[in-house]
Amino acid sequence: MVDLDVLARKARRASEYGRVRAALRVSVPIAALALAAITAQVEARSCLLFAAALLATSVALRWWGRPGALAVQTGMTVGAIPLAAGALTALLGRACDLADPFRTCAPVCLIAGFLAGLGTTWLAGAAHVTHPPRHALLAGMIASLTAAMSCAGFGAGSLLAVLGAMAAGALMAVPLCSAWCGGGRNPP
Repeated sequence: MVDLDVLARKARRASEYGRVRAALRVSVPIAALALAAITAQVEARSCLLFAAALLATSVALRWWGRPGALAVQTGMTVGAIPLAAGALTALLGRACDLADPFRTCAPVCLIAGFLAGLGTTWLAGAAHVTHPPRHALLAGMIASLTAAMSCAGFGAGSLLAVLGAMAAGALMAVPLCSAWCGGGRNPP
């Protein structure tokens, strides 16, 4: 005779093991983003610190279930915009005059942060999720950690400026998205 309790425990263990394995698949794109940022001469220690935080948060959200996995996908997609801008700024460091970053390269990073915030809210409103505000907050958190991998190397002020631009972009998208995303209409 088969002991049903033992069989149920084995099934639960196998299910959890599968969920963890599926959640850990996000480590490959995170490692690729961190490697690209470090290759572009972003400060490695801060990049790896935020990459570890992004990995831990992403794995936890993906393990949580489908809403978390969608938030990770949205956040990493839009967070790649300011990450790329920060990596480009690091790559062109001599041309950007990093001693006075607000004179030349900061506008590029701020615009990228604004676009990432706008994209986060827009995609959260357009996604078919049960709770769009929660999706936007989780995706924004992931986008912030993704952006921080390259922006933190320029100092806390630069990181806060980019994160502030992301928040401003997200707030600007709320009325637009409520008009177009929530009503079932497509934007012009």
